[in-house]
Amino acid sequence: MIDVLLVLMTFFMSITSTEILRTKTKLDLELPVATESKPKDTAPREIVINATWSAPRKEGFLEVEENVFEVEQLPSVIERRRGKNEAFFRAVIRADGSVPYSFLQQVLAACANAGVDNITFSVLSQEAPKGYAKPPR
Repeated sequence: MIDVLLVLMTFFMSITSTEILRTKTKLDLELPVATESKPKDTAPREIVINATWSAPRKEGFLEVEENVFEVEQLPSVIERRRGKNEAFFRAVIRADGSVPYSFLQQVLAACANAGVDNITFSVLSQEAPKGYAKPPR
């Protein structure tokens, strides 16, 4: 009996909280104006580098903002993206699982040659569930 009551209570609580969220989003709000506000900094402070590996050709490719290029071109791409007076700049490397470490070493060296000292690897916290398709290449 208690189990049934607990399930019903959970059900009604979830419906109620959903209804409250729906009604709150329909309110017309007039937000206050901040007199001392500053415009959002839109300068790019990082570059995301996608690394892929072609097993048949035994070579790696890099992609930044949908532009594909080779490792040798990476320092010039970083310098153009970074600008001249950028003090803090970070490189985020997203590498496919099939990319050999020797290729990633070349990417790291190219980032270092471009003067990037803050390099981060982007990874998943867990594997995707079975049945999920890999993204198209």
